[in-house]
Amino acid sequence: LILPVCSSVEPFLFGSGREGNLSKLFTFAVVYSLAMATEDRGDQTVTFAEGLQNSAVRHVLLDQLLTSEALSPSRLETLGIHLIGIVLSIAAGACNAIAFAQYKYYVSHVSGSATAIGLRDVDQKLQKGPVDVPVWLIVYFIVGACVCGLIIHSNGMRLGQARYEVALFLVTGLELVCWYHKLSNAEWLAAAMGLQNALITQWSTAVVRTTHMTGTATDLGSSSGRIIMRFIRLKGNLEEDDWNHHVADRKKLVLMICLLVSFILGGFIGAVSYKAYNIDALIIPAGMTFVLGLLHIAFCILKKEEVKEEVAAEEVFRRQISGKGTDEADDVEQFVEGNSAAAQFIRQISGQKQDP
Repeated sequence: LILPVCSSVEPFLFGSGREGNLSKLFTFAVVYSLAMATEDRGDQTVTFAEGLQNSAVRHVLLDQLLTSEALSPSRLETLGIHLIGIVLSIAAGACNAIAFAQYKYYVSHVSGSATAIGLRDVDQKLQKGPVDVPVWLIVYFIVGACVCGLIIHSNGMRLGQARYEVALFLVTGLELVCWYHKLSNAEWLAAAMGLQNALITQWSTAVVRTTHMTGTATDLGSSSGRIIMRFIRLKGNLEEDDWNHHVADRKKLVLMICLLVSFILGGFIGAVSYKAYNIDALIIPAGMTFVLGLLHIAFCILKKEEVKEEVAAEEVFRRQISGKGTDEADDVEQFVEGNSAAAQFIRQISGQKQDP
């Protein structure tokens, strides 16, 4: 079972050309790891789900899938990822600047509020102000993130499937509530930022952050370090696999720079608009978030059939690798009988043959 699975998964996951060379390491590592994981089982059939119980298999798959994910998106998908991250970073930077100008608190992250609790509780000379304010900022931020978890149930980008527009409209609503009440309650903005941060974290599987830049700066630095060390260690002579990892790090580096610059730009926009329009400045980030929600609705309408096929593919593959077999639903059967790369792959790992 192992060799057919590996040979069929290669083009499906990695494609051809430069990215296809990832499959060489992938095939060897999975075959070797599965053999180690099942060496005591003799000639018994090993399912994909059983193979994933071995840590070596998981490590190889995770490394190769992360690299493939960075290399595989089309230009349109890459543009969409950058656009969403940039817009939300600008909106969060503006909200944070407006909140600080109004309350002298930062609402887009909890690190400062957590530190303020200790400072204010120990000695008011260290930081003046009531202790309960940063406490409630943290609580509302967590509540906002919790609301996002109630709306969006899975990690990973699920455009057209997950209800991103609902979460985005709620962020807009929380910001407008704060604006309507004359910015009298910073906790509403903290909840909005918590919801937005959870949204982008689930959507990007913790790769993209928009409400705080600590993780972004960390990824920027670590990606830069890997790129520099790779060239020092290999003296610029990159093999195919090294080159693929270099491209993945380079793309991540560009994305992190865009997010950091966008957040700083959002701070400028928030400061300038607050000086010009006072509390009405909050309409700017609220409007940006609202537009993103409308764009996702438009995407759902325009890509309805493609999204339906993707949902069927995910369900079939999930059931197959878990050893449960394919579903009997009409849309699932229709997908498995198709000629797409995903359908062919699923038939191959399950030993099915397409009807002539």
